[in-house]
Amino acid sequence: MRLGVAVLIHLLLLAGKADSRRGVKCGGILSASSGNISSPNFPGPYPYNVDCTWLIVVAEGSSVLLTFHHFELEYHLSCAYDYIKIYNGVSEDEGNLLGTFCGDVSPPQFTSSWNVMSVIFHSDRHVASRGFTVAYRKDMCGGMLTGLSGIISSPGYPREYSNNADCSWIIHVSNGTVVSLVFLDFQLENNEGCNFDFVALFDGPTVTHRHLGNYCGADRPPNTFTTSNQLLVVFKSDFNIGGRGFKAYYYSGECQQVLSAVNGNFSSPHFPNIYPNNINCHWSITLAAGYRIKLFFPVMELEERNSLSDECDYDSVAVYDGDSQTDALLGRWCGREQPPSLTSRGNKLLVVLSTDRNEARGGFSASYVGVVPVNISCTRTEFSILIPLQLVPQLDRESIYLGNPSCAAQVTATSYKIQARFVNCGTAGQKRQNITMLVNSLYIDFSDGKQQNVQEYEVQCDAQRKVATVAIISTEERRRLNELARQAENTGGGPKPPEDTEPPDPSDIVFISICALAVILMVIAIIWLVLL
Repeated sequence: MRLGVAVLIHLLLLAGKADSRRGVKCGGILSASSGNISSPNFPGPYPYNVDCTWLIVVAEGSSVLLTFHHFELEYHLSCAYDYIKIYNGVSEDEGNLLGTFCGDVSPPQFTSSWNVMSVIFHSDRHVASRGFTVAYRKDMCGGMLTGLSGIISSPGYPREYSNNADCSWIIHVSNGTVVSLVFLDFQLENNEGCNFDFVALFDGPTVTHRHLGNYCGADRPPNTFTTSNQLLVVFKSDFNIGGRGFKAYYYSGECQQVLSAVNGNFSSPHFPNIYPNNINCHWSITLAAGYRIKLFFPVMELEERNSLSDECDYDSVAVYDGDSQTDALLGRWCGREQPPSLTSRGNKLLVVLSTDRNEARGGFSASYVGVVPVNISCTRTEFSILIPLQLVPQLDRESIYLGNPSCAAQVTATSYKIQARFVNCGTAGQKRQNITMLVNSLYIDFSDGKQQNVQEYEVQCDAQRKVATVAIISTEERRRLNELARQAENTGGGPKPPEDTEPPDPSDIVFISICALAVILMVIAIIWLVLL
């Protein structure tokens, strides 16, 4: 419903913009299954000061394939003068922007991820070139996919695909990144050698590139990763016997990451600028067995909740306690909600950003830290700390210490060990919920010479009950604690200002003075009468 209203508003805007400021006819709504668009006066120079908007709308369930045949606009490094903008949907939302182009290098083919695409042409008041011509057509099967992520499916999925299908998708992502392809569902005609109905994958844009595999039957193909920024997916069916077909997600390197460092940071694509619409991005954090993961979101700015359902139905960030969306959901957030810090039960976390087709915002930033499993106990006089050697094998014993470097760990056959009496290593007594606790800080230094990376854990002991606890203090939490300490220093020590500091009213002073004088005169009069 929301999407239909957005398209309707866009159509009304287009009706008002069909004529440019100089009266040149351009732009409009194109609903035929194929057609052509060209700059005004093509192949002659286009006019100055022109703004044209074309909205291409094809049948629901189809996509739009856009192919440029000629392209020649005024060049500028950031295309600030004359340009074409292409949107994967309506143009009112910058999250739909696929690219801005100028100069004489033709834009690549584009395929929309739904049945609407917009083309914007703008020229300024100086320097005109020959312009452009571009063809579009309704495309049921195949095309050029350039988004950060997207879905590929067989024609008609999940209904049985047609016979004699011949589809090719070229996935082209940003330079310096790779493509990953994950099949969610797969059921084709089965035969040895996969010669009848099949999906073929190639590590590049053509069949001459390295063949990654042919797949058929009901077994899902393995997750596929390219070595370059392009992947070719070919689907073919013969003249009989079909199946349900297939559905697959593709991701660019900007939209799917596997993180394995002990701590790290990640953010939504293009952060702090607007994230793209219609993406599904995954960040999978996997650490060594035994670790847990603590996750923070310092910044969260997504589209707001659905006002009717009060749910994050549009754009959202979801966190799962594992490596797939079938694992326990720890929470889903949207708008400017501030998620609490989250800690996994195991050594894996999955973060998923899902966005719809309109109203993109600034996105999110996240940081995480791997929580080292620390075995801690205490007596009435000392701490005992053990850390499994296999989980931090690269560290020297001096990199793990309690309170200060002079209280470094000892190395045993299986663990790093610290045995420290409370009178040593800076342990101090603190009141916690009316109980005196013995408190200190455990440090694990992962610094590698290039970057400082020191984890801090607070260790506590209730010496009366001989109960010890340990909790990691993240960078964000340390920053917050330091800020609170600074505020306490700035406001502490001095007397509190009185609640009411207004000066007394002069009339009140006069009244009080008269009353006091009257009392004094009365006392004098009584004394005088007594003396008489």
